[in-house]
Order: sequence, then structure tokens, then C-alpha cells
Amino acid sequence: MLCPCNSKKTLDSCCKPYLEGSKLPEVPEQLMRSRYTAFTQINITYIEKTMQGKAKLGFDFDKTKAWASSLIWIGLEVIDVPEPQSTVGFVEFRARFIEDGRLFEMQERSEFLLENQHWFYVDGEQTPMKHKPLKIERNSPCPCHSGKKFKRCHGIQS
Repeated sequence: MLCPCNSKKTLDSCCKPYLEGSKLPEVPEQLMRSRYTAFTQINITYIEKTMQGKAKLGFDFDKTKAWASSLIWIGLEVIDVPEPQSTVGFVEFRARFIEDGRLFEMQERSEFLLENQHWFYVDGEQTPMKHKPLKIERNSPCPCHSGKKFKRCHGIQS
């Protein structure tokens, strides 16, 4: 099974070791990808465990779980990964998901902090969506670009 983070690697050789705790992300991009994968698997415990500072203030486990569970995750695109500076790193990404039958795209520049050899998500600045969400019909091509109809691809999850 390919990893949901769109790395083109298998889940076992990509994000799974981070999610299981057998390995720590060595760079911010690995943490960001593993957090995306955790959202797709509704692993909110991992999401909470990998946050510090501003991001963790007011974090609502149940609300986050309900939100993540209501989505069909379509894909992740990494846009920019500047070299981390000592204990601070950034990753800009775009995530696509379907909510209530509509395709959404969010873009964020995430900030990560290295503490005691652990990277943590500490903040993120989202770019406002530049388009209105599109209605996805069952017979439409799947927005993940698999070449399948939506009903035979990501629509199976709905």
C-alpha cells in the first residue's frame, strides 16, 4: 500500500514507523508528512503528541477527530522545504480533501521546532482558498488523478 503522504513509497517504509513510534522524524518534512498520514488514518493521538506551543493551546481532541473523520483525504503536495535552521524548520504544503461532497484545497506554511531531538509542529499560516469548493459527482474523474471515476476510487470511502 502506498503511503497517503504521496511520497511514492510504501506506508511501511515511509510514515508508519513514525506513527507507531519506532522511529522519530529527522527533519520537518518527515514530521509534516507523517502528520498528514495520521489525519488520513484518524490517528489524533499522534497529531496531539507531535504538537507544542501555540499549536497545542486549545487543542480539542474530540473536535479534531470528528473533523478528520468527516473528510475524504485526496492528496498532499509539498511545495517548499527550506533547509532547517538549527532548531526551527518550515514546510509549505497543499492538502486536498472532500467534505460534504465538495473538493477543498488548503495551503499552509507550517513551522516546526526541534526540542530534545524531537521535531514538533508549533504553528501554521494558511493561505486563503482562491476558489470555491467544487461539487464532486460520483461519475466524475477522481480528483486524485488516478484515472478512475470518483465512485470507484476515493468515493468508495463516502
